[in-house]
Amino acid sequence: MFDYYQIVDFKRKKNAAELKNSFLKKYLYEKISSYEYSKDFDNSFACYLEREKTDKNHFEKDGLNIFIYGTVYTNNLYKEVSGENPKIIYASYVHDLFKKYEDKFTGYIKGSFVIVVYNEKVNEIKIITDRLNVMPLYYAFKDEILVISSSVRMILESGFISKEINNVALVHQLIFDYVLGTETYFNDISRFNNGTLYLFNDKGKTEKEYWNVEKLYNEKLISKGEALEMLSSQLHENTNLYCSDTDKLLVALTGGFDGRANLALLDKKPEDFLCYSYGMQGSRQIEIPKLITKELKINYNPVLLDAKYEAEHDECTLEAIEYSNGNAPIIRSNYPYAYKILSSYSRTIMTGLFGSEVMRPLHNLGIMMNDYSEKLFLSDDPKNTLREIIKDVKSKNYIDEKIIDDNTEAIVEKIYEEYFEKYKNYNKILRFFFFIIQEGVRKYFSQEIQIERMFVTTRFPFFDDDFVQLMFKTPFAGMYNGFLGKSKIKRRKGQLLYAYIYRRFKPGLGKVELDRGYKPEDLLRPFPFNYLYILKGVRKISVYKKIKGNDTFDSVKWTKGFITNTLENQKDKSGKFACGLKESFYSGAYTGDLLKYSHMISVYKYINSI
Repeated sequence: MFDYYQIVDFKRKKNAAELKNSFLKKYLYEKISSYEYSKDFDNSFACYLEREKTDKNHFEKDGLNIFIYGTVYTNNLYKEVSGENPKIIYASYVHDLFKKYEDKFTGYIKGSFVIVVYNEKVNEIKIITDRLNVMPLYYAFKDEILVISSSVRMILESGFISKEINNVALVHQLIFDYVLGTETYFNDISRFNNGTLYLFNDKGKTEKEYWNVEKLYNEKLISKGEALEMLSSQLHENTNLYCSDTDKLLVALTGGFDGRANLALLDKKPEDFLCYSYGMQGSRQIEIPKLITKELKINYNPVLLDAKYEAEHDECTLEAIEYSNGNAPIIRSNYPYAYKILSSYSRTIMTGLFGSEVMRPLHNLGIMMNDYSEKLFLSDDPKNTLREIIKDVKSKNYIDEKIIDDNTEAIVEKIYEEYFEKYKNYNKILRFFFFIIQEGVRKYFSQEIQIERMFVTTRFPFFDDDFVQLMFKTPFAGMYNGFLGKSKIKRRKGQLLYAYIYRRFKPGLGKVELDRGYKPEDLLRPFPFNYLYILKGVRKISVYKKIKGNDTFDSVKWTKGFITNTLENQKDKSGKFACGLKESFYSGAYTGDLLKYSHMISVYKYINSI
């Protein structure tokens, strides 16, 4: 199940007909290949989309309905109590676990999911989110009516809530490049939090946290040698578990470590999977996968971002905005473009998402964290530092300054409470890591996964609960490897796991150069030769980048027409935005602030399309 909608009228104020809705009647759903299912209840209506005709993700018995949005597996703990190896499970199996263990069943499952448990008999609904939850559902609960959906627009168009804009969320977006906590761009809509059980009924809402990021931290770590064996074995199991339900598979393969590791660990026959990457002709993200697939004699299909892509760019940008609920920047149009092409081979992809993010120290600003978040979390006076940051984002003049002035103190106090006071017993580096895992990593990759869900099911073995929990018991976790990764030796520590995986499972992968300029096998050379080879490669790539720039994307060129059209033809009905968006664009200053600017254009377009 890749899209979900349900409305529950706990007081039975409305006629059943008023509750009905449909994805396929909505904008941009006409071209989506899917089957829509609907379920009618006395005081509720649910509909959802599947890629194929199946009833696996809904099960009902004695008035207890289980809906699975996403994918659920059993985990290592369940293996201990049942003797069964981890496996993919569907609604009927979840029903049995829920009946047997009640809320404690969350300890025996993993995956990327939101489980909806609707009990007709007692007129209540329970929502269970996975521990890290990057494929979210949203909800509005007002006047004893609950509306849930993967599409914010579906909730807004239900007619049961207001469309009032959330000013706090706009300021969050300006500062961090994503919205914090459970906030969304609309006052009446929230995002379900990760690792949480929610209960809704005619008495209101309760929520109970069953997992949080603090549980990842460990004082005592497993030895390096033992950790290499355990981590590589767990990843090997994950990689093959995560594609156990599909005959054909798409495997993301770039110039980096993560996708290459999936390829090394994959047991499928070469004729049953297709490697792919995307980028401009001649880019290293195209040329390196070519070398790898030639070395291993496996199939590869590059998605070239060429003239054809440019012709379809603006349509794909609209899709990226809509399917991400306005959370993805306009520079993410390559996702719809690529997966519309690739989905003809398989509707399941395996990516290396999150791999480096859980293994490397903090050293790469501008993606999951920006210079503002670094400045804030390394400050000795976070409240005043945050006030300075807010003053700086205000100067960009992207949104009405009154919005910022009116909400500054409330934002300062809330962020201090949630991310500093809550973790006051930890040092500032650990607090920063907790923030990045809870907010940065989840929110950044959630943008991509929400877009991709419309075309393919995304599987990411590195963000598996069993693997993540194990990783943070080892010295390879980035959390333990230095102050913002300024030690180059410590920054390479996480890469040793990749090199070990390649050598253990597919040695040929260690001999092909990375986009970093050196080969994985260089990491395993004796000291100091390992660092001499690495340094040579890093310097070579530094020179290459100075000459070529970004050889994968030409985002400034591609987005220029879309931005122009948006600013000239899309009126700001919301009244939330200021003249800085136009001034920055026409002066060219926006190119120095491209990620943040691309986000704000996306938000502008999305909010004003409602």
